[in-house]
Amino acid sequence: MHQKNRAVDIENAVVVPRNDYARVLRTIITNGFCPFCEKHLFKHHRQPLIYKSKYWLVTKNSWPYKGSRYHFLFIIRPHIEAVENVRPAMWVDLQKLYRKLIRKNKITGATLMIRSGETQITGASVNHLHAHLIVGSFRTKKTKPIKALVGFKK
Repeated sequence: MHQKNRAVDIENAVVVPRNDYARVLRTIITNGFCPFCEKHLFKHHRQPLIYKSKYWLVTKNSWPYKGSRYHFLFIIRPHIEAVENVRPAMWVDLQKLYRKLIRKNKITGATLMIRSGETQITGASVNHLHAHLIVGSFRTKKTKPIKALVGFKK
């Protein structure tokens, strides 16, 4: 499927369906912008900013993974697509925000997943460097796993 907008990968958005997420991405593709670039973020993103630093924006995910208690996004402010282009100061800034968010929400366990590079490998739906902080519930005999697309099998 050829897309006009390389910043968005609609094919990955429909693998694990989340409400109207695919419909919103189709609109973004039509309009031709990166939905994670700061000037466009709130055109479709429904959650307020939690933190804004020199290099990162932190918000709740508008389309959280089903079953997560918390699902936050750390979005790098400049349009960077791959981790290789992140400078040391940006990593330090991310770590400060991560710690702040963990303390504020009293999180005792989480998954931090960074989306970097080619979406047809990573399973990401947005080709702009970002990290997901996903918090589930304590495992019991009744709980089920949270499902997320993290790539593709060979």
